Amino acid sequence: MTTSNGSQALLNTLEILKGKIDTLVARNESLLLRNSSLEEENRDLRKKTEEAYAERDRARLDAEFLAVSHKLANDADDLVAARRHIAGLIRNIDRCLEILKE
Repeated sequence: MTTSNGSQALLNTLEILKGKIDTLVARNESLLLRNSSLEEENRDLRKKTEEAYAERDRARLDAEFLAVSHKLANDADDLVAARRHIAGLIRNIDRCLEILKE
């Protein structure tokens, strides 16, 4: 009978361990899903950050362009002409850079 009691105690311990293992496996699966979700969110946030930085850089460039334009012009007509002239110069520079790349 002692063997039977020892076997029963062992079976009870194994059942307890199985329950704990099942709990750990479920928790692991849950954490893997959460990790996957967080990695996707992280990728999205990195992309949005890059887009925000690009937009910020464009805004800074526009602000610099406007500041230079205002320094070159005395009135609204001169300002428009100065902006057009600067835009033309920038296009010419861009073309030259493209030619140099070839």
